[in-house]
Amino acid sequence: MVRIWFTFFAVCGILLPEYCFAQKLEVMKYLPNSFEGYRVDELLDYEGEALFDYINGGAELFMSYGLKGMTGCKYSGDDLPQITVEVYEMTSAANAFGVYTQSRDRDEHDYGQGSQSFDDFILFWKDRYYIIITTHKATPESARAMKHFATRLDRAIEKNGAIPAIISALPKKGLADGGYLYFHHYVWLNAYLFIADYNIINITDKTDAVLAKYGEADARAYLLMADYPAEADAMQAFNRLREKFAPEKPEDTRPLLQLEDGKWFSAWQQGRRLCAVFNGATAEQVENLHKVINNLKQK
Repeated sequence: MVRIWFTFFAVCGILLPEYCFAQKLEVMKYLPNSFEGYRVDELLDYEGEALFDYINGGAELFMSYGLKGMTGCKYSGDDLPQITVEVYEMTSAANAFGVYTQSRDRDEHDYGQGSQSFDDFILFWKDRYYIIITTHKATPESARAMKHFATRLDRAIEKNGAIPAIISALPKKGLADGGYLYFHHYVWLNAYLFIADYNIINITDKTDAVLAKYGEADARAYLLMADYPAEADAMQAFNRLREKFAPEKPEDTRPLLQLEDGKWFSAWQQGRRLCAVFNGATAEQVENLHKVINNLKQK
């Protein structure tokens, strides 16, 4: 099917000489058919079960963020390394942002609303789109082409999406660069640190959650925050955390204690929001995070 559509576009090139059109996403029409020796040689268009075969093991990540489909194309040229452009369309800007936070390890702002670039790939998000541009070999030619394609797609997506409100509640001081991820599927609870092998805090697709890293690598604490549809949901999640990590303090509304491994733990509830700190190097580190979050909530 992909080849059939490519043949159709090639035949119609006399009518549409500048752009490579794909089936699903309007932004793809802003990619050129050719650039400095590169030319489109394959169109990509996947949805549903076909995505699992294409992504080859990574589809679960995208599916957990409400992936609608992926459209893209491959560029090649004489003696030029192939470049692949993939545009993933998510169900919301928040989900595109979430996939981005899973993929980057530092935040740059060269493209879209957040990006990261290396010699052989560029990734960024904007509105409900998450974009990956890769080459199997970094050369000056491939670098120029990838930057050009990224710029064209960035301009094609006219509006910005809203960043989930919970992100603004993260304390800035001590936050590791690119050190947080946004999610609403419980499997990502253990992305940085093992917390539980089950959905201990009842995360659903209606829960906004963020897991963040604080402090240096040798004294790292992890902050978990989750916003629930109702205050009762947050209370239930808090009780489950307290039962697991602080059973000796069944009535404490903000347990703070040192666990068997010597690390400090605390958890508390603020209305519909659950907060917890794991792996604290000191009680002071945990207390400081609580104070900052509490002050932000009061404002």
